[in-house]
Amino acid sequence: MANTAILRAASSRVSSKRRWRAVGRVAAHVFLSAGGLLMLFPLIWMVSLSMGTMKDIYRIPPRWIPSKLTLRNYPEALLVYPFLLYLRNTMVITVFNIIGTLISCTMPAYALARMRWKGRDLIFIIMLGTMMLPPQVTRIPMYVIWNRLHTLDTYIPLIVPSFFGWPYAIFLARQYFTTIPFELEDAARVDGCGFFSTYARIIVPLAIPMMVTLALFSFVGDWNDFFGPLIYLSTPSKYTLQLGLLSFRGQYVTNVPAMMAASVLILLPVIVIFLFGQTYFIRSIVLSGLKG
Repeated sequence: MANTAILRAASSRVSSKRRWRAVGRVAAHVFLSAGGLLMLFPLIWMVSLSMGTMKDIYRIPPRWIPSKLTLRNYPEALLVYPFLLYLRNTMVITVFNIIGTLISCTMPAYALARMRWKGRDLIFIIMLGTMMLPPQVTRIPMYVIWNRLHTLDTYIPLIVPSFFGWPYAIFLARQYFTTIPFELEDAARVDGCGFFSTYARIIVPLAIPMMVTLALFSFVGDWNDFFGPLIYLSTPSKYTLQLGLLSFRGQYVTNVPAMMAASVLILLPVIVIFLFGQTYFIRSIVLSGLKG
């Protein structure tokens, strides 16, 4: 009888723990779902405005869904807004910056993670220290440098810096490279591979998830960059997508529905690319945190 009572009490405690765990999971899912909807609200509001009219913009109280849904703002945005021209300009900057980021960040990361040399840890700490500098601090000196080099109103100031490294990307790549077994590198050296051959034939193929993640970061940053083109570009035919949105701003009235429609079109590539690359992104972030 005593043993039966003990077993019942233990079973009751286990059942109680399971119920509380289930309640905790449900509460966590509800909380995360509410947070996700809150994060999606600006996107939903932007899409709603892009399918409304000017009357819906200034309606008080505001209506979350326009009284009459319309898609005419999208062709209007493409006609008023030279979308294809700005798309080409943005793609030129973005593609070159992705190439520059992958080259200039993975090679230093390989040297910091896989090679042993005097002063390596000190250089790594100094590089991490540069991450604490906000970009606003270097805006004026960089502008002065590019002005003296007579490269304003060109894409050079927007592309060349990516070929000189990005501290956060170097840190992320370095953390990922430390998770690759050193035995693979030793085997490559036995077969006669040097440092560069090992990097190109062994490390890079194994680091595809990390490189896709760096490409995603670079793409999103350059695609959404507004301040850089605003500072360095002055010719309208050289504008990027983000800078070109100013075309909808009039002296007295701003065509908000058309601007929102253009914003939705600009945002679509970012969403599509992230959906296709999220598997590599998550894998890279997880593995980068396994070993410091």
